[in-house]
Amino acid sequence: MPSWAKSRGDMLRRRTPLGLSTRRRARAGGPRAQGRQAASWHEWAAIREQVLARAGWRCQACSVRRRLDVHRVVKRSQGGSDFDLDRLVALCRWCHEQTDAPYERGRLVVTALGAGQYRFDIVKLAARKSAGPG
Repeated sequence: MPSWAKSRGDMLRRRTPLGLSTRRRARAGGPRAQGRQAASWHEWAAIREQVLARAGWRCQACSVRRRLDVHRVVKRSQGGSDFDLDRLVALCRWCHEQTDAPYERGRLVVTALGAGQYRFDIVKLAARKSAGPG
């Protein structure tokens, strides 16, 4: 279950309710967030379809054909955009989760090369050793 959801029988609901202005924007089909370039729900559906079709409906890291997501190589909070197709990559759910994995376990790092091409690296750092007595 997602961290934002609470179970209420067979229905999920947000733990924190959306603000009034966010609800109004979402109902009107506008952007979900203000202050950064975000696609509306309808625009995102079209962008997602375009990115997945460009990838041949396969994960671009491992070639799996199921449970596909679109990953932003540069997060919107760090200056990325929903509309920059060269920085959107199709990943399966497992690979997408690895992009936020701890470095001790091994994190999938995606680098955009341009023209729909990407480089995938697994970055694994050794766990820090605590200084023991002695």
